[in-house]
Amino acid sequence: MHKSIASIHGMKEDLPAELKHKLVSVIEHVEKFGSVNDLTLCKIFGETIWNDGVDYHSHALSFRINQKTGCFQISQLRTH
Repeated sequence: MHKSIASIHGMKEDLPAELKHKLVSVIEHVEKFGSVNDLTLCKIFGETIWNDGVDYHSHALSFRINQKTGCFQISQLRTH
């Protein structure tokens, strides 16, 4: 597993593997480029990701990315 995955606040061990993979991809992108934009998030998740000014939202979860520190926090996980 990626070295930064443990630094995701709110990460649950029982997250689906596909969702973990997407989150790791976001972390890797931030580590490589220093930030991530909305279009890149949409490409990583394969769906529309929207930002309400605080959190990013997908159909499965809401999360925050501190663009200065790269800190990633899951603020809400929706189970279907």
